[in-house]
Amino acid sequence: MADRVDLAKAYLGNLDSLLFVSRHNLGYICGFTGSEGVLLVDKDKATLFVDSRYAIQAGQETRGVDIVIVKKLWDNISGYIYGHGIKSIGIESNAMDVDTFMLIKEKFKDVEIVPWGKRLKNMRAIKDNSEIELLQKAAIISENALNTVLDKGIQGRKEKDVALDMELEMRKMGASAVSFELIVASGSRSAMPHGVASDKMIGEGEVVVIDFGCIYGGYCSDQTVTVATAWLGDQVREVYECVRRAQARAMEEARPGMKASELDRVARDVIETCGYGDYFGHGLGHGVGMEIHEVPGIYPSSEDVLRQGMVFTIEPGIYLPGKFGVRLEDTVYMGDNACHMITNIDKSKIKIVS
Repeated sequence: MADRVDLAKAYLGNLDSLLFVSRHNLGYICGFTGSEGVLLVDKDKATLFVDSRYAIQAGQETRGVDIVIVKKLWDNISGYIYGHGIKSIGIESNAMDVDTFMLIKEKFKDVEIVPWGKRLKNMRAIKDNSEIELLQKAAIISENALNTVLDKGIQGRKEKDVALDMELEMRKMGASAVSFELIVASGSRSAMPHGVASDKMIGEGEVVVIDFGCIYGGYCSDQTVTVATAWLGDQVREVYECVRRAQARAMEEARPGMKASELDRVARDVIETCGYGDYFGHGLGHGVGMEIHEVPGIYPSSEDVLRQGMVFTIEPGIYLPGKFGVRLEDTVYMGDNACHMITNIDKSKIKIVS
């Protein structure tokens, strides 16, 4: 964890300290997984403030930080800040709630408080080998869960019951939670990009979009498959093939140093050539790690640049209102000259689930 404390220090810039409140960044920097704590990083050291409920846990989980047990969290932190001559603090402005912000402004009246979230969001963008391994394990768990549920059949079942079965299987296989509210969208609902599982019964001869993932070791998986409950007509196959080609082209073209917006354009060009450009309304993908949405954001107006070690999704889709939708999503990591798969399901043709 000492390396990650040093990484956090690298984001100080001209500030005296950084104040971390988000569970993900506390876990990433120092290993603490408790539900409440504050990490203060300055040029000399990192200090974790927790109350007595987390004293033992903090001692067991953390490395490379000092631990201070508090009775009144922000009063104690204020005393520490003034006692150590800290004059400026960068905060996680993208994670801190307004009430907490107003409280620290009151407590730290003589300290400059600077919104630092836009910079800090890049801190976890580059994954190391240990993180890649956890992401791969999360992917395998979620894939095994999906296959277990599909093998039992989904036709005649409610979407939400299929989603519940998948979550149960993931947890039985070692996941701590789902990455997000699972999407199981069948028939005309498959044209809803975020059609979370409903009471709808999955019928015969329907397209079913399943967007799923789990958390393992603190890291998320994310993947989408599109299946069908019977052989379908030419338009479904045409749309599926167009989405597959768009995804494959993006995977082939992805390189370090490439603008994320350019990668989005690669896939979007394929779909537009197929005549379905108006039916691909969302971005091509997003970073994945301890959170389901991280840097980079891959969409037309993104300013992010792809770098070696980044992990992100590639998930083009076509959604025809009132008819059906198709999305194919895989998670990849960027190597030194190409992207490599983290997810493993073959999506070369639509799977028929009898």
